[in-house]
Amino acid sequence: MSDKGIAAGEGFSMPGTVRVARVVAWGMAVIGLVCVASAGWLFGARSAGITAVYFVPSWLLGLLAFAFGAVGDGIRICAVLLAVLNMLWTVPSIPAGHPPGWLGPLSAIVLVVLLFRRSARAWFTGQ
Repeated sequence: MSDKGIAAGEGFSMPGTVRVARVVAWGMAVIGLVCVASAGWLFGARSAGITAVYFVPSWLLGLLAFAFGAVGDGIRICAVLLAVLNMLWTVPSIPAGHPPGWLGPLSAIVLVVLLFRRSARAWFTGQ
């Protein structure tokens, strides 16, 4: 049985790679919210603002993950580019001792690897 020609949402279930990528993106966005709220509660608004800067790409990825059910390779490419930006953006947090630390680049690498899988490409192109 071939899945070619079936668009997303028309009987073709989302592949595991895309589901895991979506969960990783949402997870990092939620971790960012928790870290910012914790920093604000424990250390004040200035600390919350500094912490929030490191999570901007994660929040954008989390919002984009809501569109992972749509057909369009542009969504996948945009998510990959945001993940690369997230990786580069969060590396300075490691020596500074701010969240997300190593979790930012590692989650970005996981997202890039998952979204470059053949099943993810097929999902977003609608094949």
